[in-house]
Amino acid sequence: MSFLGNIIMRHMKDLNGLHFIFRKLNMGDKINKIYSEQTRNGHDYVGLYFFSRKAFLPLDPQLIKDILGKDFQYFSDRGIYYDEVNDPLSAHLFSIAGSKWKNLRAKLTPAYSPVKLKGMFDIILNCGQQMLDVLCEKSETTKDVEIKEILARYSTDVIGCCAFGLDCNTLKEPEAEFRRMGRRAFTQTIGDVVKMIVIRSFPPLAKLLGIGVFPKNVTNFFRTVVNDTISFREKFNIERPDFMQLLIELKNNGPEPGTALTIDEAAAQAFIFFLAGFETTSTTTSFALFELARDQIIQKKAREEAFRIMTKHQGKITYDSLMELKYLDMIVNETLRKYPPAPVFLRKCTKRYSIMETGKFIEEGQSVLIPCLGLHRDPKYFPNPELFDPDRFSDENKGKVIDGTYIPFGAGPRNCIGMRFAMIQAKIALILCILNFEFSLSTRTKLPLKMETKGIILTPIGGLWIEFKRRKPSNT
Repeated sequence: MSFLGNIIMRHMKDLNGLHFIFRKLNMGDKINKIYSEQTRNGHDYVGLYFFSRKAFLPLDPQLIKDILGKDFQYFSDRGIYYDEVNDPLSAHLFSIAGSKWKNLRAKLTPAYSPVKLKGMFDIILNCGQQMLDVLCEKSETTKDVEIKEILARYSTDVIGCCAFGLDCNTLKEPEAEFRRMGRRAFTQTIGDVVKMIVIRSFPPLAKLLGIGVFPKNVTNFFRTVVNDTISFREKFNIERPDFMQLLIELKNNGPEPGTALTIDEAAAQAFIFFLAGFETTSTTTSFALFELARDQIIQKKAREEAFRIMTKHQGKITYDSLMELKYLDMIVNETLRKYPPAPVFLRKCTKRYSIMETGKFIEEGQSVLIPCLGLHRDPKYFPNPELFDPDRFSDENKGKVIDGTYIPFGAGPRNCIGMRFAMIQAKIALILCILNFEFSLSTRTKLPLKMETKGIILTPIGGLWIEFKRRKPSNT
């Protein structure tokens, strides 16, 4: 381990966790920089410090593919702090480990099957229509629109309806309580910073002191919402084709004795549905609209496909018609390449792992950082990576993408369980915009884009401003 240890010490100052806690650096950009430097130097992996702990950064696609897939048994956990007693919402599918994760994943997987997604499709589309109403109104009264805020409210309404069974109405009421609590979950105060330092550096002490990941008011709000929703549905025997219905069924009918979900476990799963889907999906859709606004040729091609498919389906947006939009799918895939929702994601080594045939090892308990953004922007795998080119994912070209280099939703058994849901939500918003507007980039959008240093999700400073112009019915 001496070679790896030397590299760790070399990068100790480069990746100080306090810089991220206090928002001095964007983690995705910093890891991408290290990735670029070390791949140029011919390395397949590198060691560094993540907060106060040693971490391992694989650079080689085959090694990354092995870690996420073939050798998953060594990296089945994410190493994310959670506390079921003091902060029950933190014990969700994304963070829990071991057999508990495996069992819960198996229980929740049916919620994202094509049959279940078809059942939720009209709920999502209805939220999309409300988003369209807001955009139509704004396009008539203002020159340009900051699209990310509109899409954040759309995502809030979609997830509120599908995960909590609530009509949040944030598109019409931007300061609705659900939106405010969602925003608070993503906001970090000085007190939150202090808590994160303790949690990251001294996990046992954090549990001893009862320090939770999320603010108490956020935890109490979402626990109350889930408890009240379940109680109301059970009292009046109400069933809906949504994620909450599955949670109710799992609460009342565990596959085996003693396996039923508790109310707090159900609340935690609904909460991660919100956390994982809210910011990531709205950001991806925003970047897709940004790129379409910059390139009128791509936008026109997408619109021509949309009208062709909609005509075939009597002008209706349905689950089946959405699945036929191949070029739109290519646009979303290219957006996920250039702007991956999670530019870096975590794994934890659960037992000593031999690194390929090098004689080096990753030790048990060590964090592993997967450089998604680095891979997606590597010109070796994606020539001219700054160019937005949906044709990279055409039927003719997608087979050329090297395994392990394109991982926007992760890979292997612990990939994103909600990726199909996210794709449907994003594509509904995009198709409604493409069909009803011609849009271009506003001068208020600051180019070249610079990302916020807050958190790890790519978020452009100054927002994404787009000018929307209603299409005339005669043009259809």
